[in-house]
Amino acid sequence: METIVNALARFSAGLAHAAIPPAAADKAKVCILDLLGVAFAGAARSNAQVALKTALRLGAPGKAAVWSSTHSLRAVDAVLPNSVASHCILQDDWLPLSHSHVGAAVVPTALAIAAEEGSSGAEVIAAVVAAYDVADRAGHLSVPMFSRGFRASSLCAYFGAAAAAAKLMRLDPEQTANALGFAGSVCGGVLQPWREGSMEWSFQEGFAARAGIMAAYLAQDGLAGSRTVIEGASGVNASFAGTHDDERGALDRLAEHFHIVDTCFKRFPTGGANQGSASVAHVLKRRHGIDWRRIEEVEVDIPKAGTHERMNYAGIDHAGAYRSFDQCLISKQFAIAMNLKTGDMSYADMERERENPGFLELTRRIQLRESDTLKGWDLRMRIHLDDGRCLEGTGADVDKDQLYLTWPAAVDKFRAVTRGLAAASRAESIVDAVSALDRMDSVLPLTALLNAA
Repeated sequence: METIVNALARFSAGLAHAAIPPAAADKAKVCILDLLGVAFAGAARSNAQVALKTALRLGAPGKAAVWSSTHSLRAVDAVLPNSVASHCILQDDWLPLSHSHVGAAVVPTALAIAAEEGSSGAEVIAAVVAAYDVADRAGHLSVPMFSRGFRASSLCAYFGAAAAAAKLMRLDPEQTANALGFAGSVCGGVLQPWREGSMEWSFQEGFAARAGIMAAYLAQDGLAGSRTVIEGASGVNASFAGTHDDERGALDRLAEHFHIVDTCFKRFPTGGANQGSASVAHVLKRRHGIDWRRIEEVEVDIPKAGTHERMNYAGIDHAGAYRSFDQCLISKQFAIAMNLKTGDMSYADMERERENPGFLELTRRIQLRESDTLKGWDLRMRIHLDDGRCLEGTGADVDKDQLYLTWPAAVDKFRAVTRGLAAASRAESIVDAVSALDRMDSVLPLTALLNAA
């Protein structure tokens, strides 16, 4: 029986742009544009600035643009600040099977390696489509992984970055399998930063991107990687998930169903598992003009085994106090309260409110409960006011158009998140470049636009 790594490598190395269904190719452009917009918004945060300082201290000049800066470094150095900027406001995309922020590792890796290798835009799209698939399938057992304290997003990102780099370096299936074997042997990441509110979570995908590039170069130079690193007795599933149950499901409909089309996007800068409840709170605030000071209690029923909205993830059920901006990003109570008070989740409001005693009183009035009967995006929210009224919302109020972006919606979001930033002056040029990516002989015109020079 073919190993999971060998099957994924054969698929990834052999995927031609012409063989990609239009829906998957179009979704890749949406993923790239969305990730770039979020990265511009995240570049000024302290997490991204730390990553940039260290990359400049340790890195070497090269062809890969460091986004929102005047610097260009080697690909292996540029991906750290680019990835951290993409991820540190937690508004980047995610895949619900692996519960992974695949784009934060894959897109920076693909664009950086493409700049070094002189790749075409069509090659970048093929690499992104293949890498999203590989990463998501490698995380087939993500729920038992994060239930044991491991961060599935970090684990899967190593496979995605290795696949993207290997494909753009034109490695053959054998070399690609070696790169994936290496990626699985060094991957890791735990969820404790979410509980403490420390910064490391936002660096995990960046370290995966660096390791993925190293994996591809090592494989090109002759490294022999593990072929059973996923299903082996001491492999990823046994070590991180603690189970082999249904692990072959990782290969279901391989090369038939492209997982990139399942990608979800974020209206709000909070965890993917909070998007539904934040959206319902947003709708109820707008619909009823709620005065947050009149709220006595908020009851929220969440799926116990949800594939989207869920509770069993480190840091989600945290009603304050909040030691850092990072800790706010994962809290479901914080996301709900922000929308009930301000009607949105702007970064300035989030920073201000996290230490506001009145706001913290509101977060403590939000009661979360798990339900065995709710599934997927479904949930129930009841807001009890001091005049005896009870305002109710459900998963039917979740705006799915914000979760599954079309190209026009992605363009609107890109313009919104870059508004007021230096990148705003180049926004339309970046949109046009990503739109035309499959017709570009080189990605350098795009990556030049990402550089502040």
